[in-house]
Amino acid sequence: MRITLYVSMLVIAVWVSAQSIQPVETSASGEPGSKPAATSYDPLLDPPPLPHSSVTLIGGTVANIDPVMNRLTIQPFGDKQKMRIAFDTRTQILADGQPVAESTLQKGQRVYVDTMLNGITVFAKTIQVDANGGAGSGRGQIVAYDPGAGILTVRDELSDRATRFHLSPTTVVRSDGQTRTTADLVPGSLVSLTFGAQENRDVIREVSLLAKPGSTFSFFGPITYVDLSRKLVAIDNQNDDKNYEIHLTAIPRTMLRDLHEGTVVGVSAEFNGSEYVARDLTVSQGQHQH
Repeated sequence: MRITLYVSMLVIAVWVSAQSIQPVETSASGEPGSKPAATSYDPLLDPPPLPHSSVTLIGGTVANIDPVMNRLTIQPFGDKQKMRIAFDTRTQILADGQPVAESTLQKGQRVYVDTMLNGITVFAKTIQVDANGGAGSGRGQIVAYDPGAGILTVRDELSDRATRFHLSPTTVVRSDGQTRTTADLVPGSLVSLTFGAQENRDVIREVSLLAKPGSTFSFFGPITYVDLSRKLVAIDNQNDDKNYEIHLTAIPRTMLRDLHEGTVVGVSAEFNGSEYVARDLTVSQGQHQH
């Protein structure tokens, strides 16, 4: 009887001991007790991952960079409206396919930006810097022209930086839809141009003369900006859908009182090489745009 009771107690003790032994957790490497490696993402310090939104490619020229607010302003190719784009540490900045520092971005550079909506903000997912220039277009003012060397120096309207371009025998000069000669490329003239890279230099394909010093132009449209202390207005010109600043130094003060934002006016102005100066101004009666 006592032997039977002893054997029964021994069996129960062995069963309880077996139940208390748990299998040891091993990692994929076989090391007991190992934990998965922690990720580098810190939700307190790092911005959240970008949403899976559709991406739109926009090409343009860098007009301004705000490194404090992380804002990039570009002038899209073929569009007069500038565009503000946000960026941060999640943005990839590349040149020739290689990652580069944010300091690589400079005013006047040609860039291609993969944009997406991050909430209500237009965000740059990737910024491709066109380091080699390639084919392009621009607007600016002629600083100098050397007919012997065939070099035209133009101050870019966005970067305010003077750039030298080469002319070739195939370069075309136009004004008002008519073909002109290189003799019309006088300093102070406003131009738009297209160019391409040839033998590691920028060669102009076509120059369009927009305004020569002494030329007279007609503007018609609503006033978008008024500063009577400087005798300055801005007009949305309906002839070409562009906005122009016009100085009113020659216009009597009595006429300036009727000028407000939205007032539709007709202006005859002369380009003096640096600005448009109004010679005559007419207010369109009964026309006012808000």
